[in-house]
Amino acid sequence: MEQPTWSLADTDNFTNATQDVDNSRKLSSVSVSVLTVGIGVSVTGSIANTVVLAVLILARRQYGSSVNILIINQSAMDLFSCVSVVAVYMVIFTRGLAYSGNQIADNIFCVVVQGGVFAALGLTAGKLGLIVITLERYFKIVHAIAHRKHYRSWMTKVGVALPWIGAACFTLFPAIGTSRIVNGRCLRMGVWPNEGMAKVRK
Repeated sequence: MEQPTWSLADTDNFTNATQDVDNSRKLSSVSVSVLTVGIGVSVTGSIANTVVLAVLILARRQYGSSVNILIINQSAMDLFSCVSVVAVYMVIFTRGLAYSGNQIADNIFCVVVQGGVFAALGLTAGKLGLIVITLERYFKIVHAIAHRKHYRSWMTKVGVALPWIGAACFTLFPAIGTSRIVNGRCLRMGVWPNEGMAKVRK
C-alpha cells in the first residue's frame, strides 16, 4: 500500500486553510464584541433618553412652554433612534444576517435591519429638530417683540411635525425605494433608477 506523500505546496495549503479558519473565528469574535458594545451603548442611551423624556413631560405639566414641547420632541427622536439601534442589534445578535429566500421578507430585512432605516430616520429627525429649536430660540431672543405678537400655538405643532416629515422624505422613502439585495448583498440606497438621481444623493 502506498504511503501518502506530502509536498511543500500541501503544507502551505494546509497552513493557509488553518489561517483562514483562525481569521474567520477572529472576525466572528470581533463582530460579537462590536455587537455587544453597540447594544450596551444603545441600551444606555435608551434609558437616559427615557429618563430625560419623563422629566421633561412632568416639567411641562407644571411650567409649560413652546420650547419645552420642542425639546420633548427632540428627546423622543433621540429615544426612537436608540431603541431602533437596540432592536437592530438584537435581531443581528439572535438571527444573524442570513436571508430566508423570500424576496419581500429579505428586502424588508435589508432595509430595516441591515440598512438601519429607522435609526437613520431618528438621527435625521434629531438634526432637523435641532434646527427648529435653534430658529425658535433665535426669533424669541433676537426679535422678542415680533415673536410675542405673531407666535401662535400651531407654529409649535408645525415645529414638532417638520423634523419627522423631513426625515421621512430624506431617509425613509429613499431607503425603501433604492435598497435591494444584489448577489446576496444588501445595497442600502444603492439601486437608483438613473445616474442623475444617484449623483444628487451623493
